[in-house]
Amino acid sequence: MIKQNDALNEKLPIKKLIPLGLQHILAMYAGAVMVPLIVGKSLGLTSEQIATIISIDLFVCGLSTLIQVIGIGKFAGIKLPVVLGCSFTAVGPMIIIGKDFGIGAVYGSIICGGLFVLIISPLFGKLLKFFPTVVVGSVITLIGLSLIPVAINNAAGGIGSANFGNPENLAIALFVIIVIVLINKFSNGFMQAISILIGIVAGTILAYILGLLDFSSVSNASFFKFSAIPFTFGKPTFVLSAIITMCLVSLVSMIESTGVFFATGNIVGKDIKEKDIVKGLRAEGLAQVIGGIFNTFPYTTFSQNVGVISLTGVKSKFVVIAAGYMLMILSFFPKFASLAIIIPAPVLGGAMIVMFGTVAIAGIRTLSTVDFSNNNNLLVAACSIAVGLGVAVVPGIFGQMPQMFKILFESGIVSGSVTAIILNIVLNWTEIKSSSNNTNIHEDVA
Repeated sequence: MIKQNDALNEKLPIKKLIPLGLQHILAMYAGAVMVPLIVGKSLGLTSEQIATIISIDLFVCGLSTLIQVIGIGKFAGIKLPVVLGCSFTAVGPMIIIGKDFGIGAVYGSIICGGLFVLIISPLFGKLLKFFPTVVVGSVITLIGLSLIPVAINNAAGGIGSANFGNPENLAIALFVIIVIVLINKFSNGFMQAISILIGIVAGTILAYILGLLDFSSVSNASFFKFSAIPFTFGKPTFVLSAIITMCLVSLVSMIESTGVFFATGNIVGKDIKEKDIVKGLRAEGLAQVIGGIFNTFPYTTFSQNVGVISLTGVKSKFVVIAAGYMLMILSFFPKFASLAIIIPAPVLGGAMIVMFGTVAIAGIRTLSTVDFSNNNNLLVAACSIAVGLGVAVVPGIFGQMPQMFKILFESGIVSGSVTAIILNIVLNWTEIKSSSNNTNIHEDVA
């Protein structure tokens, strides 16, 4: 039996690392390419420019993941099996900044936002005492539950698709779920570990048989091209209002990432300390600065991949390291990289339903250790999950609020997390104060 700490550092053979790493890539790939697609089209970039951004994005996703898992000097990273990708929180603000001030202002604000994260990450680490088990469990549960609507929308064909809700889409998503469930039921070991990958491949084959695959993106892509050149789309410009906006967006991402760190730590059996949070956020800050320099986007730790770890039980960080290198290699081969783009939304949706559901269950498992005979804990969990899930499924709730407020709270994960933190402070302040006095939570940051 492999102990949890040993499982985190377990070295696997290449023949296992490649499919396991590919599984992580497929779990985050849609999110990684959707941001450049949405932002690029909104800012009037050509198809060729958008394809270039996607290639650069893959390179920076891989590099950022390696910084987070392996570390570079002072930027040691959190060293958990986590994958970094484009922040969806920044999509709206980037489009607004780009339309108002030009694409250079977008990259200038991204760089400044990354520097902001680097500066305040040590201070953010001091807030660890405000994340007891009831808060952590609520946030993990909320991460899973708030992502389920994303999975369901994909299962139906993807928001905006002409055939949204088509029974054929739902049947494909159901087929993927059944494949994943059957593999987990009737197999074990390595086959079980790559059940998500098998489900996605099987679903894509079914979509091909039904004539639903569009290979135009593959045929139009170059076979080999190195696109990761700094300032490809111009030098950054610095506009104060844009910088302030992106700093707020970065703060939101820090809150989301902290929840993901706790969720991943809970699954792999690592106790997340203050210094771990600081290291993880430092790595994200550096990744964001790199994103601005390479004319891509802010990068954050993806919650999608937590579900992969939870479902497969493979906790080795070397799997994610392999995924990071594979992402960088894919960026050199646009034609191969574009293969993942052809995976239909219902296929990804079916896999996401299983993955995000397992994240929610991981949170519920964490909450099961909380003393709910204490009504204070009950209120913290109940209100935070209800608020966060409500915002996630009714995104227009803050439609009449100021733009800055919407940037901060239109994410259900952030709204729920803030609710949990504030309620815990108000209702459990005596316990928090006692914990601060009796434990040395503020460790020195390496």
